[in-house]
Amino acid sequence: MFKIISTGMYLPKNLVTNEDLCKKFGDDPLKKILGRIGHGARYYSDKDESSAHLAIKAGEEALKNSGLKAEDIDLLIISTDTPAQISPATAAEVQHKLGLKNAGAFDINCACAGFVTAVDMASKYLDGVTYKNIMIIGTYAMSKHVDHDDVNSTMLFGDGAGAFIIQHSPNQGKMASTLKADGAYWDFMGIYGGGTSRPVTEEVLADRTHKVKIPKKFPASLNTEQWPPLIEKTLAKLSLKPADVDAYIFTQVRKPTIEEVMTGFGLPMEKTHTIMEKWGYTGSACVPMAFHDMAAQGKVKRGDRVLMCASGGGYAMACLTFIY
Repeated sequence: MFKIISTGMYLPKNLVTNEDLCKKFGDDPLKKILGRIGHGARYYSDKDESSAHLAIKAGEEALKNSGLKAEDIDLLIISTDTPAQISPATAAEVQHKLGLKNAGAFDINCACAGFVTAVDMASKYLDGVTYKNIMIIGTYAMSKHVDHDDVNSTMLFGDGAGAFIIQHSPNQGKMASTLKADGAYWDFMGIYGGGTSRPVTEEVLADRTHKVKIPKKFPASLNTEQWPPLIEKTLAKLSLKPADVDAYIFTQVRKPTIEEVMTGFGLPMEKTHTIMEKWGYTGSACVPMAFHDMAAQGKVKRGDRVLMCASGGGYAMACLTFIY
């Protein structure tokens, strides 16, 4: 069992509003699309800001809010699919610059399902002896990989980072999790140039496959269909129903998907929280950022049962329920 003892987040300073995009690409049909999916703005990293930089800032806030010292952290897990470099792990730089001298450190990548997956992994490390305190950070700098002449990717992605520090807490209450994947969708969205399949060459630079691409269209109903059974399966492990959850946090890609899932369960939107209106889609950082913002607004409080449900390219899914 674990307890979230603190959270933190960071946004870069370069605000790009819907009005900015409409000036570049035109109102029609962009304004209608943005209104439908619920995105109101997004923030881009500066030229000298990497995903490691964003993670460090979020980690600093979480550490400050925890009352712990840097040396109290036993493990650092970074969730990102926009690493600072292919190798070594982004976690190496973050661990060093946060002063987490006693912490092991590694990255995971299952796209936007990564943070929830990382929290699930971290909970299994916690034993109160070797691992007492773990920092998990979701960090996203997709603006570095966006083709800014491509309206479809430009309007969707924003940058940011969100962090949790969790602590071994045997009396916190039961948790449950479910991971799921469907690799048939591996080539539907991603950054396909720059790895060992397509190393950076003049050809890759020319066809811009080092930029985020959406080669195939995901079914619009994919998350709407997949999230509810994933949630029900996870809750059933604790003999719980959707109505037993006090606070839901979802991947922040489309507001209508969240509304449809909540309506399908007969639950009010007051039980969940959205941030795409302010910060766009921040990928592997969106779940901790949404939770941090929800807690700051008093919409989730100590003792509440929380459920986090995330999905991302690949197609990867993760669901976790716990007591805050």
